[in-house]
Amino acid sequence: MITLKDLILAVKEKNLSKEQLESYSDQMSMLFAEMELELAEVEKAKAIFFEDEKIGKEKVSDISVKRSWSATDKGFREIELKRYLLATKELILSLKSRTFRLIY
Repeated sequence: MITLKDLILAVKEKNLSKEQLESYSDQMSMLFAEMELELAEVEKAKAIFFEDEKIGKEKVSDISVKRSWSATDKGFREIELKRYLLATKELILSLKSRTFRLIY
């Protein structure tokens, strides 16, 4: 399967056909859905992390736990996924707009 980075490079091409635009849009939509599902798993792990960090500890602030989470591998992945989702959403909208312009 094609990666998000490959798709981003592919859609930079200015002279894509309607069929190519639709195909890239479909592929990006699938990747978007996969990333949303992965983000859900990461957010579940985050909730468990927060609970584990607070158990038996007094005066532990949510901010300090959040910072600790952000420094973990899953915390890094959460940051990446959120940014990738925003970029992918914008690219999907752009592809739809480009497709629409070709039709009309």
